[in-house]
Amino acid sequence: MINLEQIRAAAALKVKDANKVTKADVNKLPALIISNGLLAATAFAVEDGKSTRAGMKSVMDHASQHLKNPVLGLDSLAGVTNAQGLIRALTESGGSSNVLQRATAEVLAFLGYVKRFVPAEIKADNRTQAD
Repeated sequence: MINLEQIRAAAALKVKDANKVTKADVNKLPALIISNGLLAATAFAVEDGKSTRAGMKSVMDHASQHLKNPVLGLDSLAGVTNAQGLIRALTESGGSSNVLQRATAEVLAFLGYVKRFVPAEIKADNRTQAD
């Protein structure tokens, strides 16, 4: 039997394998989510014209894909494929505050794993350097 910790870790490893995310991209997200909420933090990460936030956007896209896992029980997020879709799904009339609260808690737990797995920096030749 697989548990939530294993599911989160497997999803976080996909972020590491994306090979374009560093700890600097991930470190700010939990504080943004806690102080501003999941919706505002996601909107900040995916804001148009901000290429410096590409890593944050990638992390939030992966978090959105993680939330659609049926084991998590967030059925209203089943069709979400990226961060923009997450914002839409959580703000539609079908989105409840309970779903938003559960999604926020799950994304924070997921980010804890992502922070452990992603490298501190990315080398120029596209190979990652471990801490």
